[in-house]
Amino acid sequence: MKVSGINLGIFNVRTQSVKRNESPNRFVSEPLTMKPALLCDTITFTGVSNGGDILKKLCAYGVPDMYTGLMLLDPKVLERMQINGLFKQPLEKIIKVISRYEDTMMPINREVYDILKKHSKKYPEQTLSQAMQELYPKHKKQLLRTQQYIFEEIMRLACDLPKDLYEEFSELMNITTKRLQNDPVVLPFSEREFLYKLRRIGEDMQTKNNPHELHAMHRLMVVAKKIFNNDKKGRKAFGRNIKKKLEIQMQPEILKRNSTNLAEFKKIFDVSPLRNNEDIIRLLDSTSAKVHGFPAFATFERKSFIHELKKITRKLKNKKFAQEFTDASYRLPTSKDNVSAFIVKFSDQSNDKIGTNLLLSGMCSIDHLVAKKNGGPNKLANYGLSGVEINRQKTNIYFDDWVRSHPETRKNCQKQVDRLIELYKQGVFEKVSKKSKNKRLDKSYIEDFAKTIYDISPEESRIKLNISKLYE
Repeated sequence: MKVSGINLGIFNVRTQSVKRNESPNRFVSEPLTMKPALLCDTITFTGVSNGGDILKKLCAYGVPDMYTGLMLLDPKVLERMQINGLFKQPLEKIIKVISRYEDTMMPINREVYDILKKHSKKYPEQTLSQAMQELYPKHKKQLLRTQQYIFEEIMRLACDLPKDLYEEFSELMNITTKRLQNDPVVLPFSEREFLYKLRRIGEDMQTKNNPHELHAMHRLMVVAKKIFNNDKKGRKAFGRNIKKKLEIQMQPEILKRNSTNLAEFKKIFDVSPLRNNEDIIRLLDSTSAKVHGFPAFATFERKSFIHELKKITRKLKNKKFAQEFTDASYRLPTSKDNVSAFIVKFSDQSNDKIGTNLLLSGMCSIDHLVAKKNGGPNKLANYGLSGVEINRQKTNIYFDDWVRSHPETRKNCQKQVDRLIELYKQGVFEKVSKKSKNKRLDKSYIEDFAKTIYDISPEESRIKLNISKLYE
């Protein structure tokens, strides 16, 4: 088919000076050019019950992640850092404190930490956000270079799309270009997207372990789900075409409904204990622009792009061809696997958010060995200890499938159980049990853990954890 032009002046990266707009979370930049190329479940915010809390107390004594083998960060350590305002301190002081926890950081976080450590020697008095803003231009350029080859591959695939789908793809790429260039763009409003982002803010808040804030967030989620309940899954009125969505969204009755719903939620939010929460305020600002069809600054979001691309390609009869698009889009870098993506993502965030996310991925969390969505129970025998990031990645993936693609899990499960045996023999299990009113931790947990791991590991090669030292 003959390919019409797509506005992708984002690459062959000649990045000019990047300046802040008046809004602290927005960037403006000189145009970039590209060399020619072929073209939700409700969250409760209450943590894990039935023994989860007592198990997490072991992390204060040093426990390795059952999947990565890295040491797990005690949640109370991160909580104290936040309460004491550590991340608002000069960079030199922050680096000095968190250097004690280098061994809990995931590889990308550790690389970012090393960059900040080096930066602190030159600018010891800068804040975290100031340091990230200085690092932004260089890493934005590097990130665009990495993204360039992947977008070019996606565009080559798009040349074989049917005409109607190609037009939708073209519109998606033009919007993507504006987002990558930090240009204002008009985006459609989605109730499901709003609820998803609100829920993610709530998940991030769990690290602070502030009961009042968590309770307030839970109430906001309940209210939001009652108010924004028109955008049902599978609803065809909005289709998958972005232009069509915007046209329908601007119809008087729908515009009035969305505006009224947003105003109702804002009214409740304004009297909430969370009314000064920067993340929610930012979400409401961007949502207001979407509802009313106003252009606004919106940074590129990998997950959103993949979601929109899938909505276009899922109508293809050739499923193998559709899968090629998905595979290519998944190669776009994320803040979990690319240093530049991490720096770009958090460069416009608050000091607290940057510092928290530097350490959060390695923070101790309760992992359901058999995911709740797969029928796993909330009880000690089904719990293991893993970092927040791996726990999120694993979600409802079956343990045996995870082990097949991550064979290092075998030795790291043994590493964790060896440490648990040491803590049991040192009397730590008894110590944490005395401080718990409802639950006790004893050697039966280690036995149950070993049995569960054996039962759910790959049939062709069971994981037989050695717990003989428990009985010596």
